[in-house]
Amino acid sequence: MTSKCRIALLALLLAPTLGFAQKQLLTQALGQLFTPESPFDAHTYKPLRGHERWQRWLNEDGRTPQIYAASLGTAAYSQVIESPDGWPRTWEGYGRRVGSHLGSSAIENTVHESMAAAEGTDPRYFACACTGIFPRTGHALKMTFLTYNRSGHETLDLPMLTGAYGSSMIKTMWYPDHYSPLAQGVQSGHIEVGLIGVENILREFSPDIKRLLHLRAGRPATEP
Repeated sequence: MTSKCRIALLALLLAPTLGFAQKQLLTQALGQLFTPESPFDAHTYKPLRGHERWQRWLNEDGRTPQIYAASLGTAAYSQVIESPDGWPRTWEGYGRRVGSHLGSSAIENTVHESMAAAEGTDPRYFACACTGIFPRTGHALKMTFLTYNRSGHETLDLPMLTGAYGSSMIKTMWYPDHYSPLAQGVQSGHIEVGLIGVENILREFSPDIKRLLHLRAGRPATEP
């Protein structure tokens, strides 16, 4: 096993332990940073059951077309910017990039869902019960780092963070040799967490966007 492989796997194994030591402190800090109305009453919260977690895992790792569409699109963008450098801008290079994104996404989803099941955290996104663009955006960004435990209370989303950084570090194992898990891998993890924040914002406002598009589509054309 290469040194790069050892570093990536060791980091993935140590992440839960290191994160657990700071978990309570980080949860409190993020909770104090932005505290809108909770999306639900903790007393009525219903956590995911075992078979529901399995369904999410299967759907995210290939039973639905989203992972394939995302990998094809991301690989095309990576091809344009020549990432990783060292892979050619050819069909062979594109195939490598598609396979890389598929593998990385599968690892990220698997780590996230399996750790969430073991820890009892919720991998779903819950829209804010608040109103207004800024409070809702703040909620979406905060929930990039937090989730809910079995009791419906906020907690650090260590499974998600481990999946994002772990998969970003592990994929450097099949990248060209000058890529390092602790350098480019961690940098890629930062980007992945940022993308999760953007995804949360889209989830938060998607009902409003769909409603707006529906209203515009159904509005009759006005005469000049």
